[in-house]
Amino acid sequence: MASRAYRSAGLVRSLTLLWTFVLASAAILAVGAFVLSSALANSFREQVLADSVRDVALYSDSVLAPTLVSGKRVAVNHRVRQRLARLVASSDELMRLTVWSKRGRHVLSIPAGRRPVRSPDVMATIRRGNARAAVGEIQVRRGGKQWSQRAVVVWAPLASRKGRPVGAAQVFLEPTALDASTASATRTVWVVVGLVFAILWLALVLLVRGAAARLSRQNDVLMGRSRDMSESALRLEENLLETIETLNAAVEARDPYTAGHSQRVRRVSLAIGRELSLSAKQLGTLGTAALFHDVGKIGIPDSILTKAGPLEPNEAVIMREHVTRGAVIVSKVSWFQDVVPAIRHHHERWDGLGYPDGQHGTDIPLEAAIIGLADAWDAMTTDRPYAHGLTLNEAMLQIRSGREKQFSPAVVDAFWRVAKRHPSDVLPPEAPAALVVAV
Repeated sequence: MASRAYRSAGLVRSLTLLWTFVLASAAILAVGAFVLSSALANSFREQVLADSVRDVALYSDSVLAPTLVSGKRVAVNHRVRQRLARLVASSDELMRLTVWSKRGRHVLSIPAGRRPVRSPDVMATIRRGNARAAVGEIQVRRGGKQWSQRAVVVWAPLASRKGRPVGAAQVFLEPTALDASTASATRTVWVVVGLVFAILWLALVLLVRGAAARLSRQNDVLMGRSRDMSESALRLEENLLETIETLNAAVEARDPYTAGHSQRVRRVSLAIGRELSLSAKQLGTLGTAALFHDVGKIGIPDSILTKAGPLEPNEAVIMREHVTRGAVIVSKVSWFQDVVPAIRHHHERWDGLGYPDGQHGTDIPLEAAIIGLADAWDAMTTDRPYAHGLTLNEAMLQIRSGREKQFSPAVVDAFWRVAKRHPSDVLPPEAPAALVVAV
């Protein structure tokens, strides 16, 4: 459907924001999953190290301390060395054993090798009496070659029978068990966390998709209603326009002496507007305002509108109301909002003695000033029941004399130029152009 194919700019922005949010949330969830998985994996690794510390501490208390501790010190003899060498050799996990005295002196290393360097952890273990662990490296020598190998290093205190630390055992364990446990746990954590976050994101996608569908449906409904309202408003304004045109025609029909007046005023106004280089939009406004400038006369009584003679003062007051009435009538059509000022003020004067608001000078809208001159010109050159129209030259002199009094000087000058160069644009249709002479 065409209605479904059309999407307003607001809806497009809303849908774009929704799906941008979905993509952004995917990135945020992915980062969150990575951080959480890493944190959980590290936590599990620390837990495995803690288990190693506990196991080595138990091994130290049950096996190493009874073997190495004599009274208040660590004692090593040939028999002890052999026994510990067998223990290390028989263990799959135990890579090396180093024993330190209470003062931090190296006592024993199995297998034997270069004298090890004492680390700060040795003395910290002896002072605090607590075991600790870390992942480090051990130097392995075999077949005349030496290389570094990863190992789990555990420092455990060697305590006397009274529980006081008299030395420390530094145990190097194979990292295989730690790596295997950590890798397995990490995989499990990644799978579980990834699955949970993927489910959350899919749920979010479904929610956003549902919201987008609802927005689209609501947009279709609103656009349909908007089109209906626009069509109704268009029909209403077309009817209003037809009504105003009918009223304008009725005004001229009531006074046969002004038949065609609005069309003539429009023709002269547009000629002056073009001479003043008005824009296309201004010319459109000018032409419409000139065509309907007297529509307010529909409310003027026939006794005043068609009176064959000068109006009495009270009658003149009523006649002057046609500009405000016309502005009110035309303002009912939204298309004509720019036209209203020109209709309301086309009887203002440059010297401020006009009506309805007494505007003067450049305060008068240019379109209104143009229509005012064109209206006066047509009135001067048209016969009335009580008076004949002026000759063209008399009317030209009258226009010239009204410069800076009744009329805008710029409008008078433009009218004068048009009358000289293109007289057919301002003369009555039946008047020959040759009648206009230099004045």
